[in-house]
This record gives sequence, structure tokens and C-alpha cells, in this order.
Amino acid sequence: MESGFSRLQKIACLSGLFLAWAVGYADRILMSVAVIPIAQEFSLDAGQAGMLLSAFYVSYAVMQLAGGWLSDRYGSRIVVVFCIVVWSVFTSATSFAWSFSSLLAIRFMFGLGEGSFPPASSVTVAEVFPRPERARAKSFLISTVFLGNAAGAGLIGATVAYLGWRGSFHILSAAGFAVALFLWFALRGGIAAQRVHVASRAPQPWGSLFRNPMAWKLTAIWSFTSLLYIGVQSWMPSYLMKTYGIDLKQVGLATMIPNLIAFAGTNVVGLLLDKHGKNRERMFMVLGAFFSAVFLALLITTASLSLVLVYWTLLLLAFNFVYATVFAAPLRHFPEHLIGSTTGLMNFGGQIGGSVAPAAMGALIAASGGSYIAAFGLLLASAVASAAVAMIWRPTGAAVYAVQPVGTQ
Repeated sequence: MESGFSRLQKIACLSGLFLAWAVGYADRILMSVAVIPIAQEFSLDAGQAGMLLSAFYVSYAVMQLAGGWLSDRYGSRIVVVFCIVVWSVFTSATSFAWSFSSLLAIRFMFGLGEGSFPPASSVTVAEVFPRPERARAKSFLISTVFLGNAAGAGLIGATVAYLGWRGSFHILSAAGFAVALFLWFALRGGIAAQRVHVASRAPQPWGSLFRNPMAWKLTAIWSFTSLLYIGVQSWMPSYLMKTYGIDLKQVGLATMIPNLIAFAGTNVVGLLLDKHGKNRERMFMVLGAFFSAVFLALLITTASLSLVLVYWTLLLLAFNFVYATVFAAPLRHFPEHLIGSTTGLMNFGGQIGGSVAPAAMGALIAASGGSYIAAFGLLLASAVASAAVAMIWRPTGAAVYAVQPVGTQ
């Protein structure tokens, strides 16, 4: 089906979505770096810092299912823009926090605002791009996790000396409002086609989705993998400062380097999926999860900061194999009117894992007298669990293969 968007409008929509994803991910990594001066200012222990990092992911998970359903039912434009506006409000509000309790409440509300965005943006891709073009769009968007993380780390490292952690959140808030305004007008041009698209969708058989073992296995794989990834991203800045004695600016640079390389590597993984991924999705997920565990084990056992950055980069590249394959699956194996709902279900599982990771790691670090061994052990176990579930995953029905990653035809 052809969309009602011109080539220029498609570029504008994709650019707006890309920037929105980047700003959202920048906030998360910014919080994981900013929690260091926040903990000092509010006299927080590791357990409380972990609760702050987890608060966002709890509410973020809750809204995944709602966002997928709303976008599948009513179209994505209003859901996408509303989410960006709400999360930008609470990004700004973070900078006005006056206590641990206020920060906890603000980060929880932030998650409620952003939670519907990922499934809604998947529906936007389906509405704006015809099927043969969707993978290039989707592959480009999911790579923003690394660009946003790199930008967030660089932002806090560069601005903390001049504006403090509060000023950094103001900058991201302003960026979010600008992106929301841009997307509102970018998506407006094809709104008539969107409405026709929404009206033509079949009713959503939630029961059949919930009875689909492929969907639940994908959800489990992404939940375990997210626990690993979010745990690493949340606590690596603190780990680097404590273990290697580097300052906050150096932490920002150290965080930026692996994420920038992983951003570039996402397209390489996408190319491999396109050329060799057919009937090999299970292998990609199993090997991605397995090597994530291997590189994490090497990361926490080396005494060299340079090797830490090398292993961290390789871990993120291995993670890409799971990440790209899991999020290609709804476009390949599920009917169009369930893309948003399926993505929402997967993200719900992923964010449950993500909400557990920071708090559980913080509790383990506190209980271990500041040692990170038990906390990283939890992440290793999660990677092994992800590989185990991936080994029994089987696609059901004929694959659509709508996804062709960036740079392919």
C-alpha cells in the first residue's frame, strides 16, 4: 500500500522520529551519568540511586501496551507528539527536584509520558512508508539508542562544569519541545492517508496475540537482553569512576566512545541481517546474547581501562544482533494491524527487565559493600537466559521480510 506522503515528507518524518528517539535515549544516559552528582547532592546510597534509575523504567513499561493499542486503533500522529511533549515537561521538571522523593516521582511520571512512544513510532513507520521501504526506516531509527547514549554522555560531561546537572536537563527539554513541534507539522501532510489507513485496519484480536508463543518468546528474549543492556548503561559510569578513578568529564567521554562505534556498527549488523538473516534469526539472537555475556565477563575481569572500552564496544555490537533481530520480527512475522501491539508487548517485557536492573544492581552493590561483582553477575545470568530462550524460538507462519536495513536495496 502506498502512503500519502511525498519523498520530502518521508524524509522529514524520519528525521523527526530519529531526533525524538535520540533525545529520549540521551535523557536516559544523562540520568545514569547525572545520578553521580545527584547522589552527592542529596546524600543517596547505591540502593536509592538504583531506585531513581529504575523509576522511569517501571512506568515506561506500563505504558507500552497502551501506546501500541492506541496507535493501532487511532493512528500514531497524536500519540507520538503527545508523548514527546509530556516527556519534555518532566525532563525539565527533573532539574527542579528538591529531594529524593521528588526525583522519584518526577522520573516515574517521565516514564508514563515516554512509554507509549516506541510502539507509536513503529506504527508511524508503517503509516508513512510502504512495506518495501520500512526496514531502512526502522533500522535507521533503532540505531539512535547508541547515538542518544553517546550524546547524553557527552552533554553531561561538557555541561556539568558550567551548568551543573540541572542545566543539562533544561537543554534536553528544549530539544524535545522543538522536535515535537517539528513532527506535528511533518506528519500533518499525510494525515488524510493516515485516517484511511486506520479505518481500513482489521479489529485487533488481542487474544490471538497473547496466545502466540512466538510473541511471548520474543518478549522474554527482549526482557532478559534489556536487563543486561540497561544494567550496563545505568551503572557503568559509576563503575568507571570508582574502579579507575576518572572524573565526570572523562566518564562522559568514555561512555560516548563505545556508543558512537556501536551506532555505526548497527548498520553493519543490519546489512548482515539483510544478506544472511533469512532463516537465521534464531542463530543471530543466540550468538548475540552469548557473546554479550562473553564480553561482559571480560570487561569486569580486566584491569585496563583501554580494554574496558574495547570490551564495552564489543558487548554493544553483540547486543545489536539481538536488538535488530527482535525488532525486525513484528514487521516480518505479524500482520500489519498488530505491529504496534506486538511491539508494545515486546517493549513491555523489555522495560520490566530494564526496571529490575538498576534497582537490583544498586541493592547488590550496597549489600556487597560497594563491590560490583554480584551486580554484574546478575547481568551475566540474564544474558545466558536470553540465549536459552532464543534457542527454542521458532517463527510461525510465512515471514513477510519487510525489513531491509539501511544501505540496502
